[in-house]
Amino acid sequence: MVGAAATAAAPTPVEVAPSMLGGRVAVVTGAGTGLGRATTTALRRAGFRCHLVGRRAGPLAGAVAGIGGGEELLATSADISTEEGRRLVVERTLEAFGRIDVLVNNAGIAHRAPLLAQSETEWREVFATNVDAAFFLALAVIPSMRDQGYGRIVNISSVYGSLAMNGTLYGSMFPMTSDGPVRQPSYHASKGALINLTRDLAAAVACWGITVNCVSPGMFLTEQSEAVVDDLVIARLAEMTPVGRLGDPAEIGDAVAFLASERAGFITGVNLPVDGGWSLW
Repeated sequence: MVGAAATAAAPTPVEVAPSMLGGRVAVVTGAGTGLGRATTTALRRAGFRCHLVGRRAGPLAGAVAGIGGGEELLATSADISTEEGRRLVVERTLEAFGRIDVLVNNAGIAHRAPLLAQSETEWREVFATNVDAAFFLALAVIPSMRDQGYGRIVNISSVYGSLAMNGTLYGSMFPMTSDGPVRQPSYHASKGALINLTRDLAAAVACWGITVNCVSPGMFLTEQSEAVVDDLVIARLAEMTPVGRLGDPAEIGDAVAFLASERAGFITGVNLPVDGGWSLW
């Protein structure tokens, strides 16, 4: 039972209008396409100034043009799996905007191969982008957040960070071969690591006014997924999702925008599945 003194100390909820968020700055990795672009769009709509980060300059330019916002947007092509790339991102953000309030670790890669043909090089490459980059970029922005007494870190994981994947649902993407079924264990292991990294970081930085949360998308239709799955697979995945459809990338953006806001100040260390009920089964 919560005592009266503890109850009295709780802050009064505040409705946060976009104008109140105008001074906030968000860094989004993997922002050129898919869920990263949708997340940046949602943050911009909420009034954040945004730094879009990605490896490929072309998609970043397209995202900036599509989102709009002029001086409220910055884009940097960088490899955040390297220390140099991460340092560039932080330095450019502080030079342009003077602060960093939100980090969205969305960048991620995956490698598919038969089970017995999995490559150690590809395994390490996936972890370098999906886990190492997220952790060390968080360490790079935390000092700025600590000094201002405010920060939000949101990691983008996957339902397959908590669940095993049924490859038969995906048809020709994950066939059986003489070396075993085609799988992507490095991706799934990295996303599981990101969920628990979220919890550990949340416990470590709460004393500085920084929250760390995780969003785990389920089945979403993005440019990337539409390029590799056919209508039959899409229908099969929708049928397996309790709400009866695949997700709209904007729904991930809205979830991240909430966790990035002042209103989410009492939420930390959480893994939020945004999956239409997929993880209920």
